[in-house]
Amino acid sequence: MEPGVTAKLIELKQSWPGAPWSWDGRFAMVASSFTIDLEPAARASAMHAFPRGWTTKSIDAAPASLKAIADRSGGLRSNQRLLAGELDVLYGLWWPWSNGSTITLRIGLADLDATAEPVVQLRALFGA
Repeated sequence: MEPGVTAKLIELKQSWPGAPWSWDGRFAMVASSFTIDLEPAARASAMHAFPRGWTTKSIDAAPASLKAIADRSGGLRSNQRLLAGELDVLYGLWWPWSNGSTITLRIGLADLDATAEPVVQLRALFGA
């Protein structure tokens, strides 16, 4: 990973209010869940790495590479967000659960499989 990306992810991790990070093999992403009462703090933390974001209403304005990521992850549903860093390679999936009380943030690197060195570094950084 680029040093600037790593620094932003470290800021996110240090301020993260949610559960410990784990590996989500379905999407080759690190993931952490939190309860809805922590959402303001989680949003502030996520902003360190993800200054851009799209919803179902705005996804058409996202870069094509990010729209493709949203499609590959099953598309965006109500209240879900696709987040992105300054570079389109770093992205996040902000997914509220249907129970209305839990949200998961997944963080991944575009177009890399789980064995790629930057993904291995991402997992190590988050202890997943």
